[in-house]
Amino acid sequence: MHSRTSTLDWNDLRMVLAVARAGSLNGAARDLALRHSTVFRRIEEVEARAGAKLFERSRAGWRPNLQGEAVAAAAAEMEAAALSAERAISGSDARVEGVIRLATSEMLAGYLLPALLQRFLAAHPGVEIEADVSNRAVDLTRREADLALRATARPPDSMVGRPVGELRYAIYAARSLLPRRSDVQPVLQTLPWIGFDERIAYTGIAQWFVKALPEVRPRMKADSLPAMLKAGAAGIGAVVLPMFAAAQEPGLVRITPPIEGQSMGLWLLHHPDVRGNARVRLLMQWLAQAIPDELARKADSGKTVSCFADCPLAGRKGRRASAAPTAFNPLAQA
Repeated sequence: MHSRTSTLDWNDLRMVLAVARAGSLNGAARDLALRHSTVFRRIEEVEARAGAKLFERSRAGWRPNLQGEAVAAAAAEMEAAALSAERAISGSDARVEGVIRLATSEMLAGYLLPALLQRFLAAHPGVEIEADVSNRAVDLTRREADLALRATARPPDSMVGRPVGELRYAIYAARSLLPRRSDVQPVLQTLPWIGFDERIAYTGIAQWFVKALPEVRPRMKADSLPAMLKAGAAGIGAVVLPMFAAAQEPGLVRITPPIEGQSMGLWLLHHPDVRGNARVRLLMQWLAQAIPDELARKADSGKTVSCFADCPLAGRKGRRASAAPTAFNPLAQA
């Protein structure tokens, strides 16, 4: 068996799998943290040892041929077996020490988690946390993270999910954009706006914005909520934001009640195989208990106008901030 398989080792197979998955040398280089030239050289070496071409090269990318698909499929099976063994070992770790890899978004990492993680780490000095902060969906089956905190309407079926809160949205603006008199309602259609870039146009709140304010032409668009928050605080325009984060920005004032029907569930996700890992389980329990109160406290803080803006499609009068704020639905008919 060794003589029949010695021409290719795991590193060779991993290289082929990465290029097949990415569809390009650049994508594979990013995934493997290698140089483009290194990936190219290694693929050339693999093909020379195998005695066959594995990829069809074109301007559109690198596509595996039949031989390449067979090698990539075998590599994927080997990877799955190795990761399963790794999860089994990690999942039975009873130590409350070591590294926890936590994946989350920029907004949650910057505006919700810092205080919670500080208290957790102070209580468990043997634990270290590696945060994967991005808006990409990490693959928990491939051990890209032990635990993920994500805002999602539908968590993946392959993961164990636990709802830990709900993100509410409202409209915010810098004080400089609002009427000088506190008893005058802001008019949403007359304000300059910050909108959602096409790369996040699929999100529910971005689609709501287009339907609720179709006549608005944003003076700026972004594909990052933290960037939109900072742009709003700088006075570029009004902006729809998660309340827990926007309420912490002193340069922003909330000018509407929470938007009805546009909340997003917040979930803790992990692979079933790591359920027995003591430190991961402990962090899950900690966050599940602490997040709801922290989320509500932050969302209900911050500045509000004395008279909320009138919804353009609801036909309702503005609400005084002193009264209990009620949700509004810009898509409801008058």
